[in-house]
Amino acid sequence: MDWEVIGLLVLLAKVLGETLITAAACAAGVFSLGFALISIAAAYKFFRLRRLPPPSQELPPVTILKPLKGLDRELQDCLRSFCRLDYPAFQLLFTLASPDDPALGCLSQLKAEFPQLDIEIIVSKSRIGFNPKINNLANAEPFIKHPLLLMSDSDVKVQPDFLRRMVAHLGDPQIGLVTCFYQATTPRGLWARLEALSVNAQFLPQAVTAAAFGMRFAMGAAILVRRGLFERLGGFALMADHLADDFILGEAVKKAGLRVEIAETVIESTPDVGDGLEHLRHQARWARTIRLCRPDGYLGSIMLHGFALLVVRLALFGFDARLAWLAAGVWLAKSVSKLTISSLAGGRQQSGASVLLMPLSDLVAFGAWLSGFRESRVLWRGELYDVEPQGKLVPVRRPVLALGETAVVE
Repeated sequence: MDWEVIGLLVLLAKVLGETLITAAACAAGVFSLGFALISIAAAYKFFRLRRLPPPSQELPPVTILKPLKGLDRELQDCLRSFCRLDYPAFQLLFTLASPDDPALGCLSQLKAEFPQLDIEIIVSKSRIGFNPKINNLANAEPFIKHPLLLMSDSDVKVQPDFLRRMVAHLGDPQIGLVTCFYQATTPRGLWARLEALSVNAQFLPQAVTAAAFGMRFAMGAAILVRRGLFERLGGFALMADHLADDFILGEAVKKAGLRVEIAETVIESTPDVGDGLEHLRHQARWARTIRLCRPDGYLGSIMLHGFALLVVRLALFGFDARLAWLAAGVWLAKSVSKLTISSLAGGRQQSGASVLLMPLSDLVAFGAWLSGFRESRVLWRGELYDVEPQGKLVPVRRPVLALGETAVVE
């Protein structure tokens, strides 16, 4: 956490004085409470009142690309869920950057368990840019067989009808990309629970509300696109030097005059955070990426941090019963929003006890928001990068790209 930024905030609050800070905290608190209630209605509209496309009569074959690095928690179950898809024809390409990656053993077991499936494992250190996920995916390009591409993270779990629901939206020729929401499930330990809340209580209500009002954006947990369109947009090279690869691809689709659609299916993500520092770094990286990709909306998002601002006001200038009650109201509204959206989204039910950590989650989220202004530098998978506008990565110490190495296929 960037304590210098927090120190400057405290100093600014003292300079502005109690009256201005109280007014700002009250305004943000009322907005946050109202937004939480609106998010409930928005989720109901998106998941219950939305007109869905009819089941697709045509189910073209799909190539599923899964980049892997290391043994994520529940990795075997996550990958197995893709092997059990209820879909007539699909290819699974698993990509790794090292033959020593422990995930390789897991993939070998998977091939033995599902011998009837078209599964290939690609191992290559070749790189086309600075985004390790995109490097992994690009190494699978020569082995892609089918006209539809699904790119999906390794830590997500899907239902058997997931692919049918995604493909159904491509029946509309004006839709160029299909994505879906995700929610974090089965967290273990304090920091994993906070990581889950950052998704379920912070990101998901905001994203569902935006979607209910017509905004569309790509989410990297699962992206389905026609192969021909993907190649015309620039393919993997388009995203190779960007941290927010999903954002870049979604914006490219829109610029091509096509729509991005969000399917009604919600997939599960398994938070795998080892300690508090990892969680804080992840939140800070996420915040800085959002600021650089959407600077126009980032500053205004201060209004979503009403609970934290009320806590800051109470801590700096003393107790005020009305402000304390407003803070409690924000906590309650956000808790109801989180639990309601989880229920409407379906999938595995989450523990209601997680809302007890909401205050801490809100304070961490506010700290990450402040950190977004600190600098444009992130630590990602052991590499330190400066992040330019639109999330373009520039390594602080530029590594030598390994070019022309031969991929290994199993």
